[in-house]
Parts: sequence; structure tokens; C-alpha cells
Amino acid sequence: MENDVLDRYDIDSNTLFIREVDILQLAQRHHYLQNVWFTLSGEVLTLTEMDSRVALASESLRQQERVERVACMWRSLQDMNQLDVIQRFMLFLMQSELQDTDSDNSDVKNLEQDFTTVLLLPWLIELARSQRTANSLPKLSSCEDFSRWFRCTLSECQPPESDVSYMMSLLLGGFGIVTPTTATVRFIASTKNSLSYALIGALCAAGPVHLGACQRVTALLKSLSDTLEQNVSAAADAYCASRPWPGFGHPVMPRDTRVDAFFNYYTQGFDNYQALSNRIRMQSGVNPNVDYLIGSACSHWRVAPEVAVLVFFVCRAPILLCHYRLRYHAHSFGMSSSELRDKYKALPKHWL
Repeated sequence: MENDVLDRYDIDSNTLFIREVDILQLAQRHHYLQNVWFTLSGEVLTLTEMDSRVALASESLRQQERVERVACMWRSLQDMNQLDVIQRFMLFLMQSELQDTDSDNSDVKNLEQDFTTVLLLPWLIELARSQRTANSLPKLSSCEDFSRWFRCTLSECQPPESDVSYMMSLLLGGFGIVTPTTATVRFIASTKNSLSYALIGALCAAGPVHLGACQRVTALLKSLSDTLEQNVSAAADAYCASRPWPGFGHPVMPRDTRVDAFFNYYTQGFDNYQALSNRIRMQSGVNPNVDYLIGSACSHWRVAPEVAVLVFFVCRAPILLCHYRLRYHAHSFGMSSSELRDKYKALPKHWL
């Protein structure tokens, strides 16, 4: 599988692709877990087929020893209040890798393991947020069970009928190897390190100008909530009082079509956020990006800013899993030993 077949951005058409399918089409046509399966396998399943697979995978996951390892880690962290949510999530992620007892490392087995890992991740958010009460891993019977549960793991506030599947699909991926999280996963995989180390490395690459920018957007929108209710223009001035403006601009994309798709889909409760982005766009000429999308959703659903980072990470995890598998089975650093020797044999000796 080539990198540009897995996920890529076409700058000429301003379109994000996963396996050569427009990510907006995937979000519109299928549930997030259907898109996850398509990302991992290249296979499109009906919703009924996917519900059946979710039920089987969920039951399999609940029987795996990694669930108890995660629970044991949660119990060991009861008195460690100095750890923040992201740090706690990383520790749980470290325990979440399935430890094989045999040598079978087939593509089919990797696919099953990666899918159950995706099903496990919302629970890690829930445990990272909850230092006093630990809910057990639920039994899922459908795709809808998963998306409803994911929403419930994010905050204590639960708006009725809060659909998150469409948003999750918009966040699935699309930029290929050029993003820091993906590049980190691939580099760690090239060293034949474990999957959990690679995912943690990717999360560590989620700094304030990549993936982690949604934390700043969420915090800023939260601080401006009262102003935004009363005066959008004043909120825009406050939002842009200092540079950089989190959630606006992009080094590659002229305009992130996922933001428009998000506001067109979620029409209840997001008017002020859309009005604010339009005001900033008119005043500055800079377009909102995916971090503003996530910040708007997390602010509306009263998700803590640091959890917003995990929202983005979990939604994008399937594409990171794919890149890990892709690079793990390839030559380290993308070149064979003979290619590396040919490339570097002309280097001045004092460089080495």
C-alpha cells in the first residue's frame, strides 16, 4: 500500500482523501465505525454488517487481558493527583496494547486487533477524566452504541440526541505523512517499536500548532461564552486580540471544507460559533480550520479543553494505526541498507 493511497490531500481540488475517497463523502454516507473499517481494511460494510462486527469485537475485547491491565493502572493512580488528563490517558494507552502469546502477526489478526483498539479508546478517555469512579468497559452491540458512548465519555453534560459520528468521520485523517503525528508514528514504527509507544509518541507530537491547537480554541471559546451570546463583533475582537489566532489559518489548505460541512450538518446550538468564524474571516481574510471545528463542538458540549486534544487524537487514531502497520513492515526509514549506503557513502568522513 502506497502512502498516497492511504490518505492524502489534493491541493488543486482542496480535497482530503482516505483510500482515494473524499472524506466529506465518507462522513455523509457512513457511520464513523464503517469509515474506520474502510480505513483499516479498504472494505466497505453495510451498517448491519458493521453492527454485527462491532458486537463480536466488543465481546472479544472484554475478554482480553489488556482491559484488566488498564483497570489496574487506573487503581494505581488514585492518589496521583498531580497528573493531568492527557498524562493519565498516556499511561492507560501504554497498557492497552494486546500482548500476543503466539507468533501470528498476519494482516487479518492485525486488522482485528486495531479495530478492538479503536473500540477501547473512549474508555481510556473516561478513565483519564474520572479519578474517583471507574466505569467498566461497556458491551457494545452497534455502531450507534459506540458513538453515543464516545460522547458520554467526554463530559458530565449530556445534551439529548447528541450525534458525534459525523464529526468523528471528519476528523479521521487525510494529510498523509506530512503531519507531525503521522510522521512520528511512522518513524517509531520503523524502529520496530511497539504500537503503544508509537501512539504515545504521536500524542506527544500534538503541540499547540498541530492537533493540540483545539485545546486553545476550546479554552478561548469557553472564556468568551458570555460575550459571544451578547455581541459577536465584540467576541471576534477579543478572540483576535493577540496572535496567533488559534483555529484560523493553515500552512497548506486555503480553506478547510470540513468546517463548512460541520456547520451545515450541526445546525442546532452552533449558530454563534459559525457567526464568530464568519466575522473573523471577514475582518481578517483568514479561514477557520479543523481546530476551530473541534473547539466549537467541545465548547458547546462543555468538554474540558485538555480533553479536546484526546477527542481529536481518538478520532484520528485509525489512520495512525494504518501508518504504523505500513511503516513497520517496510524498510527502516523507507530505504534498504544498500540504498542507505549508496546515499551516504559520499558524505565527508568528518560528518560522521
